[in-house]
Formats: sequence, C-alpha cells, structure tokens
Amino acid sequence: MAASILKFSNRDLYFPKAITQPQFGNRTVLANDEFQYVELWLKRNNQKDALFYWNQSKSFFQASKLLPSTSSPLTAYYCMMNAVKALLTVKAVSYADYHGVSGDNVLSRRSLENEISEIQNAGVLAALSKHLGEIEPNKSHSLHDILGNLPFIHRAFSLTHKDKSELFISIKNPMYMRHPIQNKVWWSAEVIGRDADRRVLRTLPPGFEIDEGVKDRVVIRRKSRVSWFPKQNATAQEKASSISRLQEYHRKLRCDVVPISAQSDLWYLKRRIAGTPSIQRYGVTLMMAAMHRLSELARYDPKGLSKHLSGSSNWLLTEFIELSPAQFIADIACEITGLEFRLAGVRR
Repeated sequence: MAASILKFSNRDLYFPKAITQPQFGNRTVLANDEFQYVELWLKRNNQKDALFYWNQSKSFFQASKLLPSTSSPLTAYYCMMNAVKALLTVKAVSYADYHGVSGDNVLSRRSLENEISEIQNAGVLAALSKHLGEIEPNKSHSLHDILGNLPFIHRAFSLTHKDKSELFISIKNPMYMRHPIQNKVWWSAEVIGRDADRRVLRTLPPGFEIDEGVKDRVVIRRKSRVSWFPKQNATAQEKASSISRLQEYHRKLRCDVVPISAQSDLWYLKRRIAGTPSIQRYGVTLMMAAMHRLSELARYDPKGLSKHLSGSSNWLLTEFIELSPAQFIADIACEITGLEFRLAGVRR
C-alpha cells in the first residue's frame, strides 16, 4: 500500500507558506488585496495596536509605487518594518523600538559584495529573527549574498552573475505524506523541468533525498518524519500534539522550501552549491535586511545608490526594489493570520 497525501479536516494538506503557526486544515483565502483582508482580520481580533502599524505599512507601500528606485527603498523599508511590528504585536513578542539592523560599506569600491547588513541583538528585525527561530550563526551578510538567497529574483541574479549557479531547484506540489500503516508523516515534492536531473540533485540540502520508490517522475522527500495521531479514536490531546509537532517540523522546513508569491504560487528548494552561500534565514528577514541597507543609501548616500543602479547590477537591484514589497507583504500576511492567500479566480 502506497503512502498518500495527509488529510486534515477532510482536506489534502499541501505545504503552506506561513512559517511559525500555519493553520492546517483551514480554507484558502481568495483575496486580491492582502492589506484589506489582514486589516479586517485585525479588527475582528481586536488588535488595535497591530492595526495601526499595518495601516502605516500600507501607506508606505502605496507611496513606494510612486517613487523612483533612487528614493523608494526608504518608504519600502518602512513598509516592511511596520508590517513586522504588526506581526510582533499580534504574536505578543516584545521588541526594542529601533531597527535591529545596521549597514556599512566595507571598502570604498561600490559593489554589492561590499554593502553589508548586520542584524543586531535587539530591535525590530532582531526580534523577527528570534520569533522565527533562525539558526544562522553569521550576523553580517552582503547584499550580494542576500539577493542570491531570494527566489523571486533568482533569475535576475544568475543572469547578472553568470559565473554563479542557480541556488534554487524548481518543485511542484509540495505536500505532507502519510505512511499507510505507521502513524508517520513527511514532506514530499516533485522536481520539475531541467532540475529533474540527478546531477542537479546531488546538491540537495542535508536531510533531503530522492524517493526511489517513485518511478514515473522525480520526487524528493525529507528523510526525517514526524509522529501523527491514529486514524481511529484519536483524542483531542493527541490531535493537538500532532499539530504542534507538524508546525515545528514545518517551521524548520520553510528555511529550505521557499515560495514565490504569484497568481499561482511557485515553490523552490534551496540547494547547497559552492560559490553561493546558503543563508539559513527566512525570506522576510533577508528582504528587510537588504532593504534597510538600500534605504540607508537612499538617505545618506543617494549618489552611491545611483551608482549601483546604473552599474552592472542595475537590473538585479531594480527587480528587488520593485518586487520585494509585494513579496514581503504576502509572506507577512500569511504569518499574521496563519492562512493561505490566493487571487480570486486562480486555481491552485
């Protein structure tokens, strides 16, 4: 008897985007505006302080659309910071009311490798990192390395830096599978396109493997498994404990299994390759750290930012500046509510 997709609340349990507390079994939210839905969700849950920060974030988001790339990093960063404040407030996470990240240019020569973001021990971004449970030991990251770890600009990164291999493996249908007899659950996904090549799959991150039991396509899975409640006569406590275990299993997976928010979400596995560091941080942390450094340049060194934008990385930086606010808000909306969002009228 073959393994089957895990069901919960009579629904197939596909892999959700929320990192810390995904609400397994809830129906997907069909909405064309995450800001509006989360605003209503915060009102329903009497989150007045969080609502204030969320509305500020929306104002900065809208302002960013009206500004050129030399100025918009400033408003985009404050959009991100206020969205994170809303999240931390909802989750009752205390934080010091300053940025929690600093930036510097380590050499006089203008390059993304020399632009550094350093996460501090306290402040908004530091509190976000701790809330997500990040295990990355390095506090400092270059803009070059951060941008290389973001899937929604990975093509722009690889075309800008043609000597670098793409860090991401394309996958589809990430889901949780259940053993037909044992009460065990694990993550699984199908590798698609040119990445369905065993030479590429040699660089799977630690703890992942090819599922050799599947012959008609290339499927990968997580080696470790998590205990689940029995199908018959499970108690409420057994179900609650199983959900808690799966949420923690999921939180760790989401550092390597990463999405691009689009009309139909795209999923990737972050592999391990020489020459492109794999930073063990979540996308929201990386986006905010990078945007903070760009906002510093916009404020204090606009000519330096202009040089970056007119140099060899102009397309890469422009893509990040223009696309990251929407990606960030899509991720934070999932994180605040624990729900999945999809555009109305678009199938999974």
